[in-house]
Amino acid sequence: MLRRSALLLPVLSLVLTGCIRLEAPAPEITEVDRQEAALASTAPEDDAATARLEPACPAPDPAETVSAATLNRAMTRIDYPQWQSADLGATAALRDGRIVWAWGDTGREKDFDPQLVDNSLMISSGNCFSQVLTDAGGEFFPRGPDGLTLWPMAVVRLEPTPADGEGVTDKVLVYQSRIQRGDRQWDFLFRGTSVAVLLVGADGVPRLDRTVQLTTDSADYDQINWGAAAAPDGEWMYLYGTRYTAEAFITGRELYVSRVPLSDPTNAEVQEYWDGTGWRDDATLAAPILGAVDGTSQTLSVDNIDGRWVIISKQGGDLADWITMWTAESPTGPWSDPVPVLSSPGGHDAPAGQRNLTYTPLSHPDIRTTSGDLLVSVSRNTDDIDLLFDEPERGRVLFAEVPLPRP
Repeated sequence: MLRRSALLLPVLSLVLTGCIRLEAPAPEITEVDRQEAALASTAPEDDAATARLEPACPAPDPAETVSAATLNRAMTRIDYPQWQSADLGATAALRDGRIVWAWGDTGREKDFDPQLVDNSLMISSGNCFSQVLTDAGGEFFPRGPDGLTLWPMAVVRLEPTPADGEGVTDKVLVYQSRIQRGDRQWDFLFRGTSVAVLLVGADGVPRLDRTVQLTTDSADYDQINWGAAAAPDGEWMYLYGTRYTAEAFITGRELYVSRVPLSDPTNAEVQEYWDGTGWRDDATLAAPILGAVDGTSQTLSVDNIDGRWVIISKQGGDLADWITMWTAESPTGPWSDPVPVLSSPGGHDAPAGQRNLTYTPLSHPDIRTTSGDLLVSVSRNTDDIDLLFDEPERGRVLFAEVPLPRP
């Protein structure tokens, strides 16, 4: 994982890979497993059909807007048995105006075993949040046959097609990192990217339809983490990837871009990669669109907002101290100089056991703010897991608003 110094290694590795672990052994993955798992598509368990929303929320008001302040208050009010805290919170707007939220490691009340699960899903209407639960009561995106954790990275809503079935109102893609968890608290390893396909029916409940591998399994620490951000535009889905370069004292990540036809978004065989001048079908020819020296976090946001492409991330990596914006006229750049837009101290300078960490800022352009500014969230956590259990509000995202650049 990230190597900066012996002092910062445990905390930086923690943030890069999600901050929390489950009490589960690391899976043993052999070369045969890798071959058999290559680009596999996995059907959901029968339990997926039991998905429901708890508690119920009213239908959204099309004219309603929100503010960072009201969402922060809504976060403090959440006190659900199976959702006490979580990081990430990538979003997309459904056809009816509700918002789907995909969360990473999720803390639950102390009588649950395990108290932490790999991920969770919510639907919000205004400032009301419903959790998507199933009868099994575990993570919403279950581990596959390889036993790897699935952490959401980006969420995109698409129009359904006839192939998705009758009565489907929304197709939602959730891009996920496949993570191997180790025996120690900060031991995590990125092994590839998958995408979960959710279908929303007439009852308004998203249900898992399938999970598809977009990249083959790999233990290479310097591989490109495709799906770290995703954005549809025209006939294409643009998939962004970040890569740790292992250069001494360089904590930012290179940023890459690829694309797949919007009509076939889960088919890795038709993926094309930007080589600096054009699109190629050879992944080894992909060239970075941002360098690592002033690079991004592992997971970030890239959105087309009113015809302008906007990156929101931390310049210099996950535990940098500023949320930063880059802009461009096209999905491949060239990108503007990075502009710090919001102070967000990483928290790694405090003594061990007293670190309040902030990481993985994300933008939410589909959520309309009263001010008209861009809604941004940042994940928060502590390096004292017992403190997180006792005070779960320390592990809930914090919202802010930042102005968009004028044309």
